[in-house]
Amino acid sequence: MQRRLASMGALRLIGCLVLLLVLVGISGCGGGAGDAYAIEVYTRADACGAADTWALFLDGHKQEELGGTGINSDPGIAQAVIQDKRGIGFNNIGYAYDMDSGLQVSGLRVVPIDVDENGRIDDWEEFYGTKHEVATAIAEGLYPSPPARDLYFVAKGGFSGPAKAFVRWVLTDGQQFVDEAGYVRLPDAKIADALAKLGEAQDSLTGTITITGAFALYPMTVQWAEEFRKLHPAVKIDISAGGAGKGMTDALNGLADIGMISRQIYPSEEASGAFWVPVTKDAVVAVVNADNPVLEELLETGMTRQDFIDIWINATLTDWREVTG
Repeated sequence: MQRRLASMGALRLIGCLVLLLVLVGISGCGGGAGDAYAIEVYTRADACGAADTWALFLDGHKQEELGGTGINSDPGIAQAVIQDKRGIGFNNIGYAYDMDSGLQVSGLRVVPIDVDENGRIDDWEEFYGTKHEVATAIAEGLYPSPPARDLYFVAKGGFSGPAKAFVRWVLTDGQQFVDEAGYVRLPDAKIADALAKLGEAQDSLTGTITITGAFALYPMTVQWAEEFRKLHPAVKIDISAGGAGKGMTDALNGLADIGMISRQIYPSEEASGAFWVPVTKDAVVAVVNADNPVLEELLETGMTRQDFIDIWINATLTDWREVTG
C-alpha cells in the first residue's frame, strides 16, 4: 500500500513537472508578459501634438489609430518607458533630452531612424547623442518631417494687448534664445510671413497673459516668458502645460490668451476662429529603455518607419529580436 502511495506521489510530481515545462515553453514562444523580449508599446492617452505628429509620420494615420498603453503627458510616457525594460514610446525632444546637459534623459535612449532603410545607421544618420545634434539635423532636414514639425501660438480671432506684444517679441528678439534651449529657429522667410500676418503690436505692456497647451512648447515658452518679463516687469505671464488639445480648446473658448500647439492646425479649427503663427520647430522621437534587451544592436541598425507602423498600427512586430534580427 505504501509503495502504491509512493508511486502515485511520484507520478503526480512527474505530471506537475511536465505541465510546468509545457507552460514555460508556451510563455517562451508566444511573446507573452513573461517574455524578456516582448515589446511593450506606450502611446499618449491625452489629445496631443506629439501623438498626432507621430501618427502622421506612420503613413498618415491619426492619433486614435495608435495602439499601446495610453499614458498622459510627455513626462508620463517618458517615465513609463524608463520603468519598463521592454518599453517603447515617443516623446518631444524636450523630454527625451535633459534641458541643462543636452544629453539623453537618464534611463532613456532615443531610437535612430534608418531613413534610407539599408539596415544600418550611416554616419549621416547618426545625430542623436545630444539635443544640439538632433536640433541641427532637424534644421538641416536630415531628420524626416514629420515627425519634425513647426510649433505654433494660437488665439481666437487674433492676438491682442500684451499677448500680441509678447508674440511679436518672440518672433523677433526672442529668437535669440531658441538655439540655446534646444529648439530650432524658423527660416527668416517664415518669420517674416508670421510677422506680417501678426501685424503691429499695441503699446500694451501691462496686465496678465494666460498661456496653456502643448508640453512640447512649454519649456521654450517658459524661457521666453522669463526673458520678456525682465524687459516688461509689469506683465504677468501664467503658463501651464496640458497638451495641444487643451491649448486649442482653451484658446477657442477664450480661456487662454495664447494656446501652445504642437501639430498642424485643422481646417475646422480655422473655421472656428483659430488664428495662428509658427514660433519655432522641434521633433518627436521614438524612445526605449536604456536597458533594452537588444539596445546595442538597435543603435547600430536603427528602426525604419515600417517597423514603427508594425508596432503602433499593425501590432505585428511584437518581439525585440525581430527588430534587429
